Amino acid sequence: MKILKFKSKMLLLALSGILLMACSFDKDESMNKQVYKILTTSEWKEAKGLGEIETALDRKDGFIHLSTAQQLAGTLAFYFKDFDSLILLQINTQDFKDKIIFEKAVPAGDRFGKFPHLYGILRVEKIKNKWEIKRDAFSLPDEIILEAENNL
Repeated sequence: MKILKFKSKMLLLALSGILLMACSFDKDESMNKQVYKILTTSEWKEAKGLGEIETALDRKDGFIHLSTAQQLAGTLAFYFKDFDSLILLQINTQDFKDKIIFEKAVPAGDRFGKFPHLYGILRVEKIKNKWEIKRDAFSLPDEIILEAENNL
């Protein structure tokens, strides 16, 4: 009887682990269907004129820097803190198949997650949504932004 109970518990534990992995895979997959690009207003004007989006940093690093929804607050706080108005672009990852690769942050620092990097051309017509975002009256401390981003 003890052996049967032990086997039942092991089976339940194994099934729970499989279910947990399946749920987390589905969650990760659906969470990353949309990625975001942040531009200054002058970068956006230039991109519209050229028909494609690539900043000086993107050219330097050899890929287009993107963020997931969970990473946006950190990206805004660490790289765009001196801007009062920015352009936020939404990109559907399905449009780029294997050209978006999730990699460690560049430059490396306190951010632990993997970031979407586009190795290809981001044409303006591939933008799903565009918003002009303005600086708000409140900002969170860097430690809280990192905690929220790194513990997802």
